[in-house]
Amino acid sequence: MKAEIRLFASFTQYLPPNAEGQKAKLDLDEGTTIKDVLKQLGVPLNTVKLVFANGVHADMNYVIQEGDRIGAFPPVAGG
Repeated sequence: MKAEIRLFASFTQYLPPNAEGQKAKLDLDEGTTIKDVLKQLGVPLNTVKLVFANGVHADMNYVIQEGDRIGAFPPVAGG
């Protein structure tokens, strides 16, 4: 199945080589969770602050479905 992953801020360094900007299209096995994808990409899980599935806050154990858009953010500081 195909899904899109978007990694923001310092997480962009973990995107695969075929990424365009902050996003990449991935071929995933059925039953793959957000946590599985982030681990596969090498994102340190203890630094993940927020994850979204299709624009809605999601849990790391969310099972990704065909066509989902997944986003992950590290802690971000600013003023």
